[in-house]
Amino acid sequence: MDVSILAKAFVGFAIVLVIQLFAHSKLYYISALLPLFPSLAIFSYYFVGQEQSVERLQETIAFGMLSLVTYLCFLVTLFIVVRHLRITPALLVASAAWFGVAAIQIQIWPYLRPLLGLKAS
Repeated sequence: MDVSILAKAFVGFAIVLVIQLFAHSKLYYISALLPLFPSLAIFSYYFVGQEQSVERLQETIAFGMLSLVTYLCFLVTLFIVVRHLRITPALLVASAAWFGVAAIQIQIWPYLRPLLGLKAS
């Protein structure tokens, strides 16, 4: 088995475990910060950086920065609907919002790329 796959699985497991530990502590709110630790992003940018040009890596980074809007929409939706729905349906609604905004992001990316000075690939 590929060692890099095991390393990724271990990092994911470790983050989930630490999130669970913080969720049960007096510092429960830190569990919202931990998923934002760029562990998966580090792998993503490393592999793109190894396989693609610097320009494509920069494009990937710019797309990632735009993705913060998508995540913000997830959080805003969850913040609003959690007062009206139980946690599971609220998470489903927030996830649907995330998917909707992500679909829009993917559709508009070819038009935003030139505005950011990125060449079409």
